Amino acid sequence: MSTVNMKKLKNLTQYNFTATFIKADVTVRERKSSSLEYIYPTVLLKNVCLADTGELIAKYYWLGYGKSLAKLGRLTSGTQLNFEARPDINVLGNKNNGDIASLITWPKKFQRLDKTYQYQAIPENENQLVGYILSNKKQEYSENEQWYLDQYELWREENGDELDTIVEDIPAIDKYQDIKVEDVLDDKLEKYAAIRSEELSDSENRKYVIIDRETKKVLDDNNSLGYLKVKEAYESYEHRLINAKERYRKRRALIWLLNHADFDKKLLEIYVEITDKGQWEGYISFDKNLVEDLLLQGNHTHLEFTSKDLLEVWYKG
Repeated sequence: MSTVNMKKLKNLTQYNFTATFIKADVTVRERKSSSLEYIYPTVLLKNVCLADTGELIAKYYWLGYGKSLAKLGRLTSGTQLNFEARPDINVLGNKNNGDIASLITWPKKFQRLDKTYQYQAIPENENQLVGYILSNKKQEYSENEQWYLDQYELWREENGDELDTIVEDIPAIDKYQDIKVEDVLDDKLEKYAAIRSEELSDSENRKYVIIDRETKKVLDDNNSLGYLKVKEAYESYEHRLINAKERYRKRRALIWLLNHADFDKKLLEIYVEITDKGQWEGYISFDKNLVEDLLLQGNHTHLEFTSKDLLEVWYKG
C-alpha cells in the first residue's frame, strides 16, 4: 500500500475513497458565538485510500459522524466502507488528525462493502447520535452528557419497533446457500431474522427469537426461554447452522468412503507404511494434505466435503 502524493489531487475535486471503520467516539467543542461547550460525534477510520488506485491517504483519520454514515446503521470494528469526499490540500489536518492527511471535506454517499450483515438502526440526529455513542461507554456521566443520553432515550422510545425487528433484503449470512442442510428445519436457513417475541417478553425483559423470513415460523426460541439480546440470538443460531453444516459434510464423506472401498483400502496401506517406515512416496505425515492430493490424483473433485472431513470419518471407522 503506497502513500499518495497529495499534490496529485486537485483541490476541492470529488474523489472516491475506501476505509475501514474502527470505532465511534465523541469530542468536546466550543461554540464561537457563546463559548459554550458542546459534544460532537466522530468516527475513527483506518487505511483511508483512493478507491481507484488503492493509494493510501491516511493510516488513521478522525471524521465527523454525519447523517450519511449514520444511515448505514450500527457499525462494528472492521467494517469496510466506501464514500465520496473532497480533499482540501490547503489544510494539512486538524487537532485530531495532526499532519497525517489533508482535511477531507463534505463526505457523502457512504456505503458498506460487506455483502451480508444485520442492519440495526441508530440515530441520524447529531445530538441523539452523541447519546448513542455515550451509552456504549458504560461510565458515570456529567450533567451535560446526561442531556445527550436523554435525547437518545427519546429516540429509542419513538423507534422501538424498528429496533426490535431487524429485517433487511440481504440475508444475515450467505455461507450456507450452496449447502443442502436437509436434516435441520428447512432448506432456507440463510433467510432468517431476530424479532421480539410478544409471547416470551414480559414487563421487565424483551425476549427475542429467530424466525424464518418467509414463513414467519420460529426457528430458535432458546427452549422457550427466548434471548435477552439480538446479538445473542443471532450468534446462537449461527452456531447451530455451523454445526449442522459440519454434520452434513461428514455424513457425505462417510457415504462417499463406503462407496469407494478401493480408496478406503489405499488409505489403510499408506497409513501402515508411514507408521512402519516413516514415509510413503515422499510423504512423512498422514494428514489432510496427503488425503487432498490423493483425491486430486484420482480425479475426485467437486465433492460435498473436505479432505479433513474425510480423514476424520476414516479414523473413526
